Amino acid sequence: MISPPTFWPSALGLGFLLAGLWTYRRDLLTESSPARLRFVALGPVLVAASLATFAGEHFTAARTLVELVPKWLPARLFITYFVGVAHLAAALSLVARRYIRWSAIGLAILFALIVLLLWLPGAVAHPTARMAWIVTVRETTFSMGAVALFGTAVRDRWPTRSSRLAATARVWTGMVLIFYGIEHFLHPEFSPGVPDTQLTAPWAPAPLVLAYLTGILLIAFGTALVVGKYASSGGMFAGLLMVLLTLVLYAPQLFLARGVSQEVTAINFVADTLLFAGTLLVITKAILDSESQLIPISETAI
Repeated sequence: MISPPTFWPSALGLGFLLAGLWTYRRDLLTESSPARLRFVALGPVLVAASLATFAGEHFTAARTLVELVPKWLPARLFITYFVGVAHLAAALSLVARRYIRWSAIGLAILFALIVLLLWLPGAVAHPTARMAWIVTVRETTFSMGAVALFGTAVRDRWPTRSSRLAATARVWTGMVLIFYGIEHFLHPEFSPGVPDTQLTAPWAPAPLVLAYLTGILLIAFGTALVVGKYASSGGMFAGLLMVLLTLVLYAPQLFLARGVSQEVTAINFVADTLLFAGTLLVITKAILDSESQLIPISETAI
């Protein structure tokens, strides 16, 4: 029998992924659109699927996740469930393509609060702790992605401000990719993509080569984003890299996992990497809109 901590995050993530592929099918399959635009349109789908996965985790493992909430905050268990509800509501908004500007700004605030209340204080208190900074900049990037999505949704109303939001997200994300790329050279033994403390799966061929190659690509893509000349290509290929790592390395690990603990870890790797991939694609869409004044992601209602 599949345990709830494994079943619900997987079921919600897969369900929202399939629903998103259906609601964004025109953007993904329109032959008249350039291939890169069709791929970039996958961004909100990946974000929604990952958020739904984490929502399921908040509902089924709330009593474990509550330990991450600062002890000085009241109603810590309620906050844990509330974050799960917020993730699910944002995922539903993205998949339904309704009220995206509101869900985007809400997500940006939520991830910013997570950084300010959970991760940044720990990073400042323990400046030599590698993972504290990795998670801090990762969650900040998620917030930046939501800001970029908000800018895309309001481009028709505030084009100049939208372009500034896209530029801010572009530079920040480029610096994060460079930081993550350097991490691959400092710690090539760990799983590639978004840096972690998990060793690369033993069945992966040439793990050190994979780590160094990923590091080189992340630095190259990050530099393209910071410089700006090839920013959209850098963001798109960085997102593609994360999707490929998920399909080739982390999704198979989910099926090879034994026991609830390993399964939950594998689910987190898939969702984290896809959320980072989706965020990169959302930011790339904002960059493309800023460069060529493309029409924002269509919505049934905002």
